[in-house]
Amino acid sequence: MGLLNDLLPEFLRKPQPIVSVDDLADFMDSRAAFLAQKSIVEFCRVRAGVYWQKLFSEKEFQAALNHSRWRAYPACYAIVAEMVEGALREPAGLRQRGLPAALEKVALACFSKYAVPEGSPPTFWEDAAELTRQRLAATQIGPPRPVREIPEPLARTVFEMVPIHPNLLTNDYDYIFNFLRMNLLRAHEDFLAQADRGALVDELLGAARV
Repeated sequence: MGLLNDLLPEFLRKPQPIVSVDDLADFMDSRAAFLAQKSIVEFCRVRAGVYWQKLFSEKEFQAALNHSRWRAYPACYAIVAEMVEGALREPAGLRQRGLPAALEKVALACFSKYAVPEGSPPTFWEDAAELTRQRLAATQIGPPRPVREIPEPLARTVFEMVPIHPNLLTNDYDYIFNFLRMNLLRAHEDFLAQADRGALVDELLGAARV
């Protein structure tokens, strides 16, 4: 899983078209993993200051960091899923009500590829699927939220996964929120540029009736 590696080189390659549900699943997984990894890792580097290399060399902290990234991934996936739902709503037209269930199936297929992370409860992936389902269901209340607002409220969940004692944190939540917002905006731009949204909607929901 990309969550365990620095995904930046992936984004430096030529963008790949997103024309099938498999492509969509890869996009959502990789962007969620990137958000989880980079938000946690970069925050810890900034917070540790000049001592970050020493901190990151400690095996105990490495284990805690890995655990935190896994725990942040479900919230990041739900954030990406909401962004994708909003981007597909226009081409879906009258079929848009089917998007949450269709994207939930994409999430379930993605999560089924991974074992339960070490130190996590057996229901880790079931809980992740439920979080995504709830976030997607909430999208149907009204029009799609502006992408810059989508990280709320789950950015708070990501912040709570940071492997630093709460007593050492002050007003650091804004760093996590702004990081998620900036990179979700980038993911949205990339999705609009790379995705054949009409083809994706047809594969997800079936061709529109003429």
